Amino acid sequence: MSLTYKQAKDEMLDKFKAKWDLTGYPVSYQDVRKQRPREDDPWANVFINHASGGQRAFGGNNQRTFNRTGFITVQLFTPSGKGLQEAYDLAKVVSDAFEGIATPGGVWFRNVRLNEVGRDGEFFQLNVVVEFVYDEIK
Repeated sequence: MSLTYKQAKDEMLDKFKAKWDLTGYPVSYQDVRKQRPREDDPWANVFINHASGGQRAFGGNNQRTFNRTGFITVQLFTPSGKGLQEAYDLAKVVSDAFEGIATPGGVWFRNVRLNEVGRDGEFFQLNVVVEFVYDEIK
């Protein structure tokens, strides 16, 4: 399968959005300017960053394979002082959106992990980091 940068990003966000929307909580994306929510509700911030790539196969037109890798970082913010259960519950939602799953176009996810960042103002921050890999054929 073959994906462009934009197609891959759209498929990755679709996987996240399908699970996150069930929570009913707000989300901010890296390319959409939003102010940080001031309410007591949890919220998320999503980043997709390509990290490396290379040519995996040589050949003529439509036979050269280029590998793309990177990270999805979902920053989760839950109100401080209510314990960490909600943060871990939301991290599970995000993890389940990616672990053991591939997109229809061939983005594969691996090495899903949590990073408890700590208190950030009135919120507790927990990050979920997901590695991704896909190919583009040219």
